[in-house]
Amino acid sequence: MNPLCTIEPGSEKGTTAGAAAVFSLLVFVPALFFASVIAGREISRYYALAWALFAGGTAFAIAYTGRVSAWRRLFFSLSALAFLFHFKSSLITGAPAPSCFADAPFCHIAMAPYFLNYLRQQYLALAGGGWALWGPLSLGAAWLFVTLALGRGWCSWACFYGGIDDGLSALPGRPLLKIDGWALKVRDLPAALLIFLLLVSLAYALPVYCLWLCPFKLTGSFLDGQGWHRTAQYALLLAALAALVIAPLLTKKRFFCSFLCPFAAWQAFWGRLNPFRLTAAADCNGCRACVAACPMTAIKCGPGGKAEILAYCNLCGQCLDACPRAGLRYTVFGLELPAAGGALGALLSVKYFYVFSALTLATAFSSLWAPAALRDLVKLIGG
Repeated sequence: MNPLCTIEPGSEKGTTAGAAAVFSLLVFVPALFFASVIAGREISRYYALAWALFAGGTAFAIAYTGRVSAWRRLFFSLSALAFLFHFKSSLITGAPAPSCFADAPFCHIAMAPYFLNYLRQQYLALAGGGWALWGPLSLGAAWLFVTLALGRGWCSWACFYGGIDDGLSALPGRPLLKIDGWALKVRDLPAALLIFLLLVSLAYALPVYCLWLCPFKLTGSFLDGQGWHRTAQYALLLAALAALVIAPLLTKKRFFCSFLCPFAAWQAFWGRLNPFRLTAAADCNGCRACVAACPMTAIKCGPGGKAEILAYCNLCGQCLDACPRAGLRYTVFGLELPAAGGALGALLSVKYFYVFSALTLATAFSSLWAPAALRDLVKLIGG
């Protein structure tokens, strides 16, 4: 019998305080290591320690309450705010803005639409005798590791765009503008945008997404040009900002991530390599609570009303909290691990393996800016 068919309401409970403390320590130790290595080279390791403690506290809250989405969203949103504060504080302080290309961390979103250009550069380097194995190999290995370990969960734990979109979508009590009627019909729009940007970027040999569509381009770089050229760039910037900031407040959905992010389509495809899944119970009664709760418009009702999880699902866990029958589970390729007994047995489940993987990697990636943002905040308060 499929174990998902026997789930009882309210079965998604937390662990004991002791087990939650163990899980918190399991996250804290590698988080501290990565944060110290990544951030501690340039600033005091106390800031790295503070960020690792926050990650460990998030792990404790998830394990103790059994609720993934709310605590994930807190970590995710604060990480994104730290990114904005560190790289875009010039909008408030009037200080010189950091360079988008020299000072900001490598942008994963730009990677997808510029991929064909990257392949072309490697071909030219190979043809010219200047190709080095380790550079492309190290970058590819890092991306493959993250994809295998986190997959589509990157968009709900680590992405600095997603943290803003996700946090804002949680603020309205109810949607002021309902988009359910047409959202699923245009759900593949990011895939079309990705293909378009891949071809245009290759044709112009420029990072077209960064220069024309990136909403974080504010105070950053534009293509040279005046007149309609510059006007069009600003218009697209404002449209992207509206999709990222205003649309989630109106729709209670992650609008930018769902419909305008090329990396969402990229990771929806390659994220299939990752084993973690969200799986619905076979006896789903089609109440649509998960459909309404999903901020990514990544669930639809199939024949008989059963929930169907789409490839765009980023494993955020909001549908798990919304389902009145606890009929959704984190699984490995659709399968659950055998139940383990004892006080720590609950930690030996797909859910906590996934949270450990996601939270550890998200802490490591955000260590590129979060500890530095803490330092900036201390300096700002201290005058």
